[in-house]
Amino acid sequence: MKKLLLLFAALFVFCSFLQNNKLILPAIPLLVDNETVSLIFTGDIMGHSPQYKAAYDAKTNSFDYSPCFRYVKPYIEEADFAIANLEVPLGGMPYSGYPNFSSPDALLDGLKNAGYDVMLTANNHVLDRGKAGLERTIRIIGNRKLKYAGSYADKAQRDSVYPLILEKKGVRIALLNYTYGTNGHIASYPNVVNVIDTVQIKEDNAKAKQKADLTVLTIHWGVEYELKGNEIQTQLAQLFVREGVDLVIGGHPHVVQDAEFMHKDSSSVTVFYSLGNSVSNQRKTDTNGGIMVNVKIGVRSKKIINSTYLPVYVHRGVLNNKYQFHLIPTIDFIKSPASFPIPAADSVALLTFDKRTRERLSNISVFDKGLTFN
Repeated sequence: MKKLLLLFAALFVFCSFLQNNKLILPAIPLLVDNETVSLIFTGDIMGHSPQYKAAYDAKTNSFDYSPCFRYVKPYIEEADFAIANLEVPLGGMPYSGYPNFSSPDALLDGLKNAGYDVMLTANNHVLDRGKAGLERTIRIIGNRKLKYAGSYADKAQRDSVYPLILEKKGVRIALLNYTYGTNGHIASYPNVVNVIDTVQIKEDNAKAKQKADLTVLTIHWGVEYELKGNEIQTQLAQLFVREGVDLVIGGHPHVVQDAEFMHKDSSSVTVFYSLGNSVSNQRKTDTNGGIMVNVKIGVRSKKIINSTYLPVYVHRGVLNNKYQFHLIPTIDFIKSPASFPIPAADSVALLTFDKRTRERLSNISVFDKGLTFN
C-alpha cells in the first residue's frame, strides 16, 4: 500500500511539472510510408481492323499508334511499372482484326512510347496466329526491352522467368498471369500458355512468395459484357486471397466490372473483376472505355497502401488533322472540356461512360495525376 501511495505522489508531481514547464523529448520517427512504389494496370489492348487502319500513314507507308496514348501518357509514364493486357498477337502480315487478330509491331512501339513496361499475354487471343504468332509476339516484346508474363516458347523459358519479378526501391513484386482459355486453340508443343489451373497457381504463388515481398495476380476470366463478377470469379478470387495473393486484377469481359475487398486475417485484398477495354473498336454502352488502376506500395512496409482508379474513354475522331483512336481520361475532360474538342454526341457518351463506371465502383476512390503520383 505504501508503494502505491508513493507511485501516485510521483505521478502528481510529474503532472504538475508538465503544466508549468515545457518538456522536450527526443524526436521519434513515425512509421509512415512517405516513399512508395507505384503500379499502373490498364485493360484490354485490342487490335480490331479499324484501329490499325487508323494508325496507318500512307505518306510514310508505316503505322503510328503514339497519338492513341497521347492523353494518358502522363499517367502511365510516371508509374514505376505500367502493365497492359496485350490481347492481340504481333503475328506479322497480313494484319487482321476479329476473330483472329494480328496487329503491326508499331502497336508495341506506341505502348512503349507511352511508358508501358510489362505486357500480359495470357488471354483468349494469344494463339490466334498459332505457334508462330505466340513465339513472334514474345520475341518482339523482348526485342523492345519490355517484360512479359503469360505465354512462353517452352517450359524451360517459363521456369527461368516466371513468376515475373518487378523490383524498385528495394520492393520486390511478383506478377502472375493466367487465362480461362484460348478460344479452342491448343498450344503447340513446346509452347506454354498459363491457363487457370488452381494446382499450378498454388505452386506458382508459393514460388513467388519465396522471391518477392508481395504478389499481384492478373487473370483473364468472366463472361463478356456482364457488369458484375460472377460466382466462379468470386470463388477463384477467394482461393487466391486464401493463398496469400495481395491484389487481383481481372480482364476479358470488355466492360468495367465491380470491385470488392476480401479479407484474410488482418489484411484486406482488393479484387478488380475487370478493367474493361483499354483501347478497342467496340462502341456499345460500357464497352467504349476502361479504367486505369493505380496501386501504391509502401517502401517501408512493403504492403499495398491503396488502390485507386481512373475511367478512360476511347474516342474515335480527328486528332492532328487525322482520324485516330485516342484515349481520354474522363476526369481531365470534366475539368477542361475545351482541351478535348470532340463532337457533342461523343461528349455525352464520355460522360455517360464516366457516370456508369463510377456508380459500379462506388466503393473505390478515383485518382488523378495531380493528387496521386509522386
